[in-house]
Amino acid sequence: MFYFENFYGKKILKSSLLQDKDCFFTTREFVLTPSNRTDLADECEKNRSFLKEKLHSNYITTAKQVHGDNIEIIESNKTFYDNTDAMISNIPNTLLLMNFADCVPIILYDKESKSGAIAHAGWRGTAAKIAYKTVQKMQKELNIKPDSIIALIGPSIGKCCFETGEEVFEQLIEDKQNKELYEEKNEKYFIDLKKINYNQLKEAGVEKIDTCTYCTCCMSDIFFSYRKEKGITARHSAVIKI
Repeated sequence: MFYFENFYGKKILKSSLLQDKDCFFTTREFVLTPSNRTDLADECEKNRSFLKEKLHSNYITTAKQVHGDNIEIIESNKTFYDNTDAMISNIPNTLLLMNFADCVPIILYDKESKSGAIAHAGWRGTAAKIAYKTVQKMQKELNIKPDSIIALIGPSIGKCCFETGEEVFEQLIEDKQNKELYEEKNEKYFIDLKKINYNQLKEAGVEKIDTCTYCTCCMSDIFFSYRKEKGITARHSAVIKI
């Protein structure tokens, strides 16, 4: 179950599956990445310093997200990765951060090995099965059992608002008989990206998954929405401290 929490005066979103862990999704009240909202640049800089201070980290590791399926195992003290849409780490005190504004944010954590990951699953990343591949990489590279991983699927655009045409539909929907994944209206398709990623995680062997029901487009007063704000928006973030 997801719930809002006060993080030293800043509104964040957490899951009861990892309520004692330093991992959460930010809101408009705690913006960390301005994107093309240059008016928020100073606020973001202050909030990043605030985040590092409160989580006792010297640096934040982030990436240039490109809607692909490149997944990186984080190296010690490296703070930026180009062309990367998922990051995995087992290095203590590493603070991972990725940014979102309708795309599906996924946080993965294994309590046994104390390893974590964040994946950025827009529709292209979802079509490329980045959620499934991130779990596979955690298993292959760090010897983590998928059934010991806890997954949080955070706030993103919902089936209610993710309207697409035939081209995107064909890339996302393999089983056209599975009507829980989409709805067809007036030759347009409304697709449930969160459910597709949930199914990918299940296919990869993850058993404990918490899916946030909030739609960022419907709730653009709390989260940033690229679609609702026509691209002129900042980003909310997924954060996990290893």
